[in-house]
Amino acid sequence: MSEFFIKIGKEQVCVSEEIYKEYYKMKRRERYLEEDIKVGRIAVDPEAETVDFIPSKEDSINRLMDLGGDFEDDQMIEDILCDKATMLILQEAMAELNEKEQELIQALYYNDQTVREVAEEENISHVAVIKRRNKVLDKLKKYFL
Repeated sequence: MSEFFIKIGKEQVCVSEEIYKEYYKMKRRERYLEEDIKVGRIAVDPEAETVDFIPSKEDSINRLMDLGGDFEDDQMIEDILCDKATMLILQEAMAELNEKEQELIQALYYNDQTVREVAEEENISHVAVIKRRNKVLDKLKKYFL
């Protein structure tokens, strides 16, 4: 089985083939946008004797910046790519959890429930919930190391 690596910052990260392909598809898209391939077209109306510039629905970051677009810094695209790669890794990791573990993560991190609220719902101590949470987080961490 082949190993796939993507470069995030200065580090090489081992990922699944699916994540590898998605990451490099995004890199191609980034290059496409940066090279300003689609900038729009000119529409000439001979009857009204007008010429209009019709911007493309897609535009490059460099062109938008030249036109005064407000982008914080050049790291923005890399941050978006890293976030996307992280989400793909998290989805893969979550799929490996059993149903109870997924429900716990859902409750604590997506539904913003407290440990005590989860403990009350499940009729167990909050310490038991903390132990379960830590065990699940340890499982998830393995995907990011």
